[in-house]
Amino acid sequence: MLLGRPAAEDPGAARAASPVAHVTPDAPPFLLLHGTADTRVPAAQSARLAEALRAAGARADLRPVPDADHLWAGVGEQVVEECFAASLAFAREVTSTSA
Repeated sequence: MLLGRPAAEDPGAARAASPVAHVTPDAPPFLLLHGTADTRVPAAQSARLAEALRAAGARADLRPVPDADHLWAGVGEQVVEECFAASLAFAREVTSTSA
């Protein structure tokens, strides 16, 4: 959808648009919270990104959010709060370990 045409019609543009193609060993730590019911971005894309980051030597924490659609739609406020808390905890952790 972002390319305006199927990825197969322009594989170069599709690759350039993919975060996986831009992974480097000096990537910052990543926390990937991905809804298992995401209808816009397949959860497998976050799994591939986490895999590529780890293979490059970067930290990547992948945490599926059960039954969540894109941006955690469809889950209760408690789950959204847990995602927010996990994000804050992750940021604090990686900030304190890099200082």
